[in-house]
Amino acid sequence: MVHLSVIYQKQLDESTPCPICQAAMYWVEAEQYGQELNFHECSHCQHQRFISDRHTCHCDHCLNQRKQAVQQVRAQETRQQRKRVQPEFVYHLEQLNFIQKLFLLALLDDVAQEHVPHDEYIHWHTQKYHSISPNYQFQNQLIKQMIQQQILLPKDELEDKGIYILNLKLDGYEDPSLFSICQRLRMWFFENLTQGLPFKDSEEVKNALYLMFYQEIVQFMQAYCRTWSVQISGNKALQTLCYQWLDRMAVGQIYYMIQNGLEYLHKQGALQARNDQFINTNLLKKTIQQYRERSVKEKWEAYTLPRPYNIPLSKMSEIFFYRFLQFDENIFLQPVWKVWKTVAPRLGFFAQTRCMHCGSDALEIEYDAAEHVSFRCRICKQQDHYFTQ
Repeated sequence: MVHLSVIYQKQLDESTPCPICQAAMYWVEAEQYGQELNFHECSHCQHQRFISDRHTCHCDHCLNQRKQAVQQVRAQETRQQRKRVQPEFVYHLEQLNFIQKLFLLALLDDVAQEHVPHDEYIHWHTQKYHSISPNYQFQNQLIKQMIQQQILLPKDELEDKGIYILNLKLDGYEDPSLFSICQRLRMWFFENLTQGLPFKDSEEVKNALYLMFYQEIVQFMQAYCRTWSVQISGNKALQTLCYQWLDRMAVGQIYYMIQNGLEYLHKQGALQARNDQFINTNLLKKTIQQYRERSVKEKWEAYTLPRPYNIPLSKMSEIFFYRFLQFDENIFLQPVWKVWKTVAPRLGFFAQTRCMHCGSDALEIEYDAAEHVSFRCRICKQQDHYFTQ
């Protein structure tokens, strides 16, 4: 509000309504720093109208208007700067890596359906509380990565409210909807590779297998520690150790070691309420590493825990393990090499197959059986027949 030295007169002027709220305004005759100052002031919202342009109103309405104007100018400057720094780029769905496609399908599968009303936005501010990925840190890392790469664009450029637009294009669609993008992802992940591939090569799927198993292990750790109100998370050192063990051990065997390690640390009172500087993670890593070394040396029997039913299965894990790889809960009772031995031949075959006539990978499957498959090239119409075993 305007600082006044002296107020000589303040009289209600019912003939002058406030332009903001239409209430009657006061006519104020005052003095400011030795200078005469006359103005109208609203009796309801304190909006002020000055005769001279040298003064500005500081009521809530005028302050908000100036704030919005500043934000719009800043947003316009940001857009112009982006155009100068890098050209506008729209991703093709196939350019996303395998994990990004899996994460996107997990986000959209329950939302983008014909019988479910939905708009064309990803409402991360509400979806992040659902069991999209095995643990919150993993999905937070993925969403930040996609925002940074501008695969996801904020709906409101002035303020990031957790509502995003997909910056993706799709073959056959000038402006693809969420439903059409989701349908393409469903064809890739749910149709046993007969409607296209969500990966560039089979190694991409193998890397995803290690990563998803590791994230399941982190989820198990966090669920176990939550009963004691103790924080824990993964880090690079623990991830490296788990990757080494997954080559020859099942996830269920690692569950058993982690359970024993956490119980031991809890009884010793070594676990801290907060996982500052990964103190709990590093303690657990050291404990289970020593446990493993001793068990190998003394030839202890390696027990296997099934995946606990009280830990919710994330949407990403359900799609990847059960729908795409077509396993059941027994996948958590097998080491990576055994799982990979089952799925690698088919994945590798579909990833490497090309048209024998023109070399194109634009193939449609006309017939698919357990031991043989027939392709038809969309470019040259050539038909090829293969044995997969």
